[in-house]
Amino acid sequence: MSADKISSRVTAYACGKYRFYTVSGDRSKWLVGGVPEASEEYIREAAGADSIVLLTSRPEFSESLSEVLKVNPGIRVYASAAGLRNIKEILNTDGINERLIKDGAEEDGIRFIVTPGLCWMDSVMALTDGVLFSGEMFSGFDGSAAGLKRYYEENLAVNSGFVRAALGKLRGTEIKTVCPAYGLTCPQGSVCLSAEPDELAAKYREWSEPHRSERKRAAVIYASRYGYTRSMAEYAAELLSIGFDVDLLDARRTERSGLAAAAERADVLLIGTDTVNRNAPREIWETVTSLDTVNKRGMRCLVFGSYGWAGEGIKLIDSVLSSMGMRRAAKPVEALLKPSEKDLERLKKAVEAFLKE
Repeated sequence: MSADKISSRVTAYACGKYRFYTVSGDRSKWLVGGVPEASEEYIREAAGADSIVLLTSRPEFSESLSEVLKVNPGIRVYASAAGLRNIKEILNTDGINERLIKDGAEEDGIRFIVTPGLCWMDSVMALTDGVLFSGEMFSGFDGSAAGLKRYYEENLAVNSGFVRAALGKLRGTEIKTVCPAYGLTCPQGSVCLSAEPDELAAKYREWSEPHRSERKRAAVIYASRYGYTRSMAEYAAELLSIGFDVDLLDARRTERSGLAAAAERADVLLIGTDTVNRNAPREIWETVTSLDTVNKRGMRCLVFGSYGWAGEGIKLIDSVLSSMGMRRAAKPVEALLKPSEKDLERLKKAVEAFLKE
């Protein structure tokens, strides 16, 4: 455990790699943030606090509230509307002294900023005297720039649209110190996330910038055990190259962050999958579950693949993409084992739907 004085009003505490903060407000004491397991230090600070701000209800940042309520049952709990709902479900109680955070509201010298999608939809930030409690944004710094980017790619890249929206809300705000929920803080005299908070914003702006090209972009992501689905993926990519810049990626040989990035910058998405034990392979499911289902809603997609018995994996992935709000370019293209000329012709007709658009 350690504590760093950030300013005359703000103190930062470490609980492993997680961070929480105390703020001496104009009228009362505040606890900002949560940790996976409430340490003695966290409980001690919570016992003497009047209010707690939960920047997200993600369990690793909110379950510690149950221990806080045991020592301080009347503490005021500040969170967004979605956050308050989730917290009560996580704790299985309505018995909290809840306070709704509204965007731009200010209380006791603390201004609140509602920033959904970072990475849960209930996320908020708080600002006091130039100190920004950024939650998961700008988190993950471990003494290297690589740690900062790794956290972004694993937790926030899929919601890059929300990252850009949050950066827009912060534009023009004087920020002297960034205090994230996870990783090293940036107090004066300690190891800093960046020489200046503006540099952090610049990095996030660069990472979250949408792909811009005169040509549309297609992502063809596949998993293939015997090479049959791979041959279909390569054929589809070749056809698409007439009108698209194409990312052709083997899900078993590409890092998950790379697959997510390709899907994020794509205008159309093609998923090729084998069927293993009546299911799609793990790597394909990981790709699908990493998709930004908000900003990618309505994107055109196509599922294809080779199978040996009934092709359940192909049907499952097609059904899930449809339930996410993506639009089929055509029915799934299935091939029994090695794709025939007829199978490839059906795939060609399906791909032509993208080219016609």
